[in-house]
Amino acid sequence: MRTSSSSIALVLILAACGGSGGGGGPDASGGPDGAVAIDAPLPVDAPLPVDAPVVVPTTIAISGKATTQELSGTSPVAGLAVAAFRVADDATPLATATTDAQGNYTLSVTTNGASLDAYLRATKAGFVDLYLYPRAPLDGDFAAANLDMLTMANVGFLNTLAGGGQQAGKGLIGLTVTDAAGAPVAGATVSSTPASGNARYTSGGLPSSTATATDADGVAFLFNVPGAVTVTATKAGMTFRAHLVNARADKFTTTTVAP
Repeated sequence: MRTSSSSIALVLILAACGGSGGGGGPDASGGPDGAVAIDAPLPVDAPLPVDAPVVVPTTIAISGKATTQELSGTSPVAGLAVAAFRVADDATPLATATTDAQGNYTLSVTTNGASLDAYLRATKAGFVDLYLYPRAPLDGDFAAANLDMLTMANVGFLNTLAGGGQQAGKGLIGLTVTDAAGAPVAGATVSSTPASGNARYTSGGLPSSTATATDADGVAFLFNVPGAVTVTATKAGMTFRAHLVNARADKFTTTTVAP
């Protein structure tokens, strides 16, 4: 496996978790949620605007691309089984799909007109099972649900390089900290409740055992996660939204933390 600045960092940049339709669901990953509009000021005597209720489509599309890092570079993962589940129901998939030769997939999920609190599971022999949690319930299409698949060798390399001290029977979370527009945030720290083990960050594009906050890529890792935890981030002058993820034992979980 390459050890250049594009190896682990590109796999774990978590663009998958950056954006979702409507009510700020991720993004992983992940990708930007779109530019933040600046409203014109209201006249002094104008009535205060009333927020229109969010209208959730009865069906939303969740789509993305699955990739993995190899010696030759980033490659698509074909034949990956992808399923969406409600957070409250781990047994019954809402929709399933299989990635094509280019690693692409699309899930069509019925919402019944309500925000969807859901996660994705991606599995294939030879890879560590991946769980992707949006940063908030989905109320529209999620078109950047990219899946960064790791082999056990990838996980071992990450653990060694970051000095994570990962133990068998514990979870591993990869996070991206972003601003409201989906741009990575440098200088943030991440944490979970209940507390995980070591929090690690990147430096120069690679996982680091000494970095104390996110670099320009916004990427962080939580090692030895005890299970279901609430994740959040901290940076002076910014407030981040906390959300729940379930870091299953010996699996890899990705998400995004954003305002």
